[in-house]
Amino acid sequence: MRRTALLLAAATAGGLLLAPQAQAAYYDTAFKSVTINGGKPIVVGGKDPVTVPVTAQIEEDSGGLATIDAKLIIGGHFFFLEGEAGDNMSCEQTTETVSTCTGTAVIAPQQLVNASAGPVYLGISGYTFDGVQYLEYTSYLDYEDLPGRSVPLLKQTTLTGNATPEPVRKDGTLTVTGELTRPDWQHWDVEYNAFPAGYAGQKLRLQFKKLGGTSYSTVKTATTDANGKVKTTVKATTSGAWRWAFSQDSTSTAAVSRGDGVTLLKVSKLTVNASPEPVAKGGKLTVTGRLTRATSDTATTFTGYAGQKVKLQFRKSGSSTYTTVKTVTTDSAGYLSTTTTASAAGYWRWAYAGNSTVASVKAAGDGVALK
Repeated sequence: MRRTALLLAAATAGGLLLAPQAQAAYYDTAFKSVTINGGKPIVVGGKDPVTVPVTAQIEEDSGGLATIDAKLIIGGHFFFLEGEAGDNMSCEQTTETVSTCTGTAVIAPQQLVNASAGPVYLGISGYTFDGVQYLEYTSYLDYEDLPGRSVPLLKQTTLTGNATPEPVRKDGTLTVTGELTRPDWQHWDVEYNAFPAGYAGQKLRLQFKKLGGTSYSTVKTATTDANGKVKTTVKATTSGAWRWAFSQDSTSTAAVSRGDGVTLLKVSKLTVNASPEPVAKGGKLTVTGRLTRATSDTATTFTGYAGQKVKLQFRKSGSSTYTTVKTVTTDSAGYLSTTTTASAAGYWRWAYAGNSTVASVKAAGDGVALK
């Protein structure tokens, strides 16, 4: 015997009918299979509407459905499919007892509230060809094991990232910041676009891809603050790109920030030698040295750095401050050589300011006494 048909009794809220509580199905009419949005999450941002295709195989032993009103249940409210009342899905009888029905829903963020994010179910109601009213929801307990009975509706998240300084010294401290936001469906600008809101308390993965590499690896995790912002520090050991990654949860999409490339400054070395030692006051002093730079980020091999301006500096004994005496340019092999007058006992050194690819460096002071 056909199970007793029940009429839908629902109150309206915000222009949308309130969805029923989950319960058992009461009719011979039943879902055989359901596909909402191709089985994929429905992703909604802060401005544009989203079109959601719906397909359902519906079993009915009376020979088919005379009328059908289909709706998606989102956050406890109905979102009716596009089309006329009683005919908003196109149904084709595929067997004696099964109809395949298709339709489309349009979901605009302006119709949603923040609590709308979560599971989306399908509901149908109408009359069969033998005049019996039916009412079915995939949220019913009978459909707990029905594949595709629901898909999540997710907020579109946005994730940014920035690594500084750029470039950075080898083994220097790199500060990586970011911000995770998603639309606030209850606060709108004058054009009725949702304001972005920081997503607080979320774990983000800081990832790194070595220069020339093809994949990112996770270095550490950090949690967003009350405003959705995140900040951490890491040691810079090689050149490459840094990014933040967020995994999808029950209400928000996964997100990855753009990789921020950071170049490692090549390590440089600088030697110094002042002679003779000791030297007569007012005598001639020859100061030599060599500037070299690493050939790779590993800093295991070095080569002479040609054509670089290097300052010769002097610190008088008893003083803590170096002053620049002159500037000298390295030769083709990175060597330095100049002469100066020894007017006081103290320390001589070379100082290189660095550039966009090579780190700055100062030689250790070479002490010279007067005789």
